Amino acid sequence: MSSIIRPMEQNDAESCGKIGYQAHKNISSAHGYPSEQPSEEFAIGLIRQLLSNPNSRGVLAERQGKVLGSIFLHKFPPSPVAVIGPLTVHPSAEGGGVGRILMDAAITQARKQNHDQIRLVQSPSHIRSFVLYTKCGFSLREPLFLMQGQPLRVRNNHTSSANVRPVRHDNDISLCNKLCKSAYGFSREMELRQAFNQGVATIIERDDGVIAGYAAGIGIFGHAVAKSNEDLKALIANASAILGPGFFAPARNYEVVKWLLENGFQIGWPANLMTIGPYQEPLMPILPSLAY
Repeated sequence: MSSIIRPMEQNDAESCGKIGYQAHKNISSAHGYPSEQPSEEFAIGLIRQLLSNPNSRGVLAERQGKVLGSIFLHKFPPSPVAVIGPLTVHPSAEGGGVGRILMDAAITQARKQNHDQIRLVQSPSHIRSFVLYTKCGFSLREPLFLMQGQPLRVRNNHTSSANVRPVRHDNDISLCNKLCKSAYGFSREMELRQAFNQGVATIIERDDGVIAGYAAGIGIFGHAVAKSNEDLKALIANASAILGPGFFAPARNYEVVKWLLENGFQIGWPANLMTIGPYQEPLMPILPSLAY
């Protein structure tokens, strides 16, 4: 019997959240990693939060009134990138084609919105999802580590903050956008403004007034761009808080990962950034978000 795909509504949050929690728990337990969704309450709250976001669209698959799984597609204007996730399938429905149906629905919606760049972050311990994403056309671009630990600014009162300050006004945002375009080929202004409104966006300004980097919060939903690894370290070292369960660092950036480990951070779990469509390798040191 075929599955029905329909838009997700707020009254679907509980059933979809419970499925998401169970699916992530099964995967993490099998491989000894902490779950990305630590409780049913967290998972349900995440679904409700995404459903209330006008830039996110969720759909679910159901059969005979039973929810089998769900998926979200997100946009971040003016960025040309669309992001997929989370994709969750009820453990009893794995291997039955539900994941592929949901992925096809999300990719089709992204195309309708004229997004030629689609990205997601995948858990490498879940081989089934890697196979699915690869068959859907995604390429592995960047291995990531979720870095977990206490803020260095709190632990090390001697950490210098001379050149790191909060983002204060539109001119700062404009300069950050320019730096982001140099790194990515486009700006991530919406995410930066959200971080600015939350009071967690920071900027590193050299003595000559040159903007050498910024962070839209140091956390799993934040991102950072810097002209050098030293500038990126300064943004991390002067964060007053680590937002969420940690933040992603590119695993190939040996210098920054080694520095983090030497300063008390631990690797929580690995992840992979995967993409469809045009992709420019970042031209500067970065910290990606859970989205991209």
